[in-house]
Amino acid sequence: MGDIMLATPLIRCLKKKYPDSRIDFLVRKNFVQVLAGNPYIDNLLVYESDFFHIVKKIKAAGYDYIINIHCSFLSNLICLFSGSKVLRYKDYFIHRFLLVEFGLNLYREKIPVFKRYMSAARRIGVEYDGQGLDFFLPNSVAESLHGESGEKYMGICPVAVWNTKRWPSENFVGLAKLAAEKRSARVLIFGGKKDYDYCENIRKEIDGDTINLCGIDINESAAYLKKCKILVTNDTGLMHVARALKIPVAALFGPTVEEFGFFPEGADAKIFQKKLSCRPCSTKGSKKCPLGTFLCMKGISVEEVFQYCASYL
Repeated sequence: MGDIMLATPLIRCLKKKYPDSRIDFLVRKNFVQVLAGNPYIDNLLVYESDFFHIVKKIKAAGYDYIINIHCSFLSNLICLFSGSKVLRYKDYFIHRFLLVEFGLNLYREKIPVFKRYMSAARRIGVEYDGQGLDFFLPNSVAESLHGESGEKYMGICPVAVWNTKRWPSENFVGLAKLAAEKRSARVLIFGGKKDYDYCENIRKEIDGDTINLCGIDINESAAYLKKCKILVTNDTGLMHVARALKIPVAALFGPTVEEFGFFPEGADAKIFQKKLSCRPCSTKGSKKCPLGTFLCMKGISVEEVFQYCASYL
């Protein structure tokens, strides 16, 4: 989901530059809702593991350009058979490899990935407009959710695909209790359907009026996010949804680093991380800490995160 959210500035800027153009977006079925309300997209091409069908459809459409921002084996293969001109961005694969494997940092600056995506369209005169990420929430969803007037919400997203990208669950519990005790904040827990049990255990530990929202769809999650004063999150796709909605973010980074580009941008987005010689240990996270210490995440204290959150609660 994160990659899709980070593509939204490119979509918007393309449409602004070429308002009469047709812009289609190829997306996997489970992420359709992320872009379903985007007014800058004319058509969503849904990929359901039907390679030859989608290639035939793309070739028949006769696109002037295909912008390949995923640069995966599959997307490269689709582009190869598309019959269209292909635009790509520099994905810094060698830089990532050298930094992870040898600690050699060749990055000259920390550039958000969405700005790197923009570079793919520079050849056709498209420039970034400075408006950040987009998420378009249907009014019907926003209006259907109710909360008590004047109630303060703090969102937490304690999950991540990879275990090493997860701040310890007991830290989220401690943070939530401090927010409730010292700022009278009610906590909303975000996550996917498969994360429900994990987050339910956290909810029970927090006690009080905490709500476990795991399993609701992305539009409902976004609507609840809009109620939050701040979101405390691991390095996840929901972090980018929050930034698109202009929600302040406290992002917890462990095995990955800002140089990779997947960090939240803005004055009201703070990254919590520890400077360690073993970081980064991977490009996307892993099942367990290679050293067995997990210092990158355990070293981020509840108190320092709460002090930042308190200014928004």
